[in-house]
Amino acid sequence: MRPIVLVLIVVALGAAILTAFLATRFLASVQQQQPVQTAEQAVVTGVEEVLVAARDIKPGEVLVDTDFRWEQWPKAAIDPRFTLKGASGEDPLAGFRDTMARRSIMTGEPIAVSSIVKRGDAGVTSAVLAPGMRSVTIDVSPRSGAAGLILPNDHVDIFLVSNIRDMARVPEDVGRDILSQTAVEAIMRDIKVIAINQNLTRPEGPGAGINAQTVTMEVTSEQAQKVLVASQMGQIVLALRSWARNDEATEADAKAPLFVTDRNTSKVLDDLMGGGLDQELFQMPSAEEHQGDASSGSKVATQTITINRGGAVTVESLGQ
Repeated sequence: MRPIVLVLIVVALGAAILTAFLATRFLASVQQQQPVQTAEQAVVTGVEEVLVAARDIKPGEVLVDTDFRWEQWPKAAIDPRFTLKGASGEDPLAGFRDTMARRSIMTGEPIAVSSIVKRGDAGVTSAVLAPGMRSVTIDVSPRSGAAGLILPNDHVDIFLVSNIRDMARVPEDVGRDILSQTAVEAIMRDIKVIAINQNLTRPEGPGAGINAQTVTMEVTSEQAQKVLVASQMGQIVLALRSWARNDEATEADAKAPLFVTDRNTSKVLDDLMGGGLDQELFQMPSAEEHQGDASSGSKVATQTITINRGGAVTVESLGQ
């Protein structure tokens, strides 16, 4: 082999080795620079230590230092309501010690001043009420309170079960035998439960529900008055609603009847009590019609009956 060929081979090998060496050095420098760029980026964006819940906290629980921890959050994601470490020269936990949770707080959720209430400032029940709302309490039994399966923060519909003959004071000798006796009326829908007995949260321990004697609900002032009136008119029954919220449920609520009587519930009873009732009489009115205009008056259902008195047949109208 000629000397010139050997020289070319040696030069090529040297160039290949030099190229591999330089590529290795370049990749190593890129890997070393990456953490530096990340740190520089962190300096540019910035982070803050935010006070968050160290565990799941229930409404009404008294908070101590172990219920909190500090977490790093990027400045861009920090809300002005958050509590920041080092924001002032004072102990940032001083304003949270010996306070009570106003609402449920999940692990890792930032804790704001609006999430807690200081003991002695207000009762925890009034603290958990939404602004402008009231609480009203009713007595319940296993039958009227969904067998104790209603828990705080559930939503319910409120029904009134009443004896409409007695409520209307219909005399014994004026067609009581052809009038409905029992009626169930939906007086409110989708009402939030804030307490069962004196519990703002479900007690720890086994069991699917609570042996409820009282249920406290969050209502408006007008709704509170209606509940109190209804409690004097008959029995109040609560129906537990699903947590799911969708358009179908809203549409079903809009179409649901405001009241149902025994006669349009049982065809057998209707037949036994005379039958032939005009079904239009039992079409449920809309919410606006149900509220009624005081000046519009009320419609009275009528029914005709045939009476045979010793062969003399007469037709008389009832309800006019």
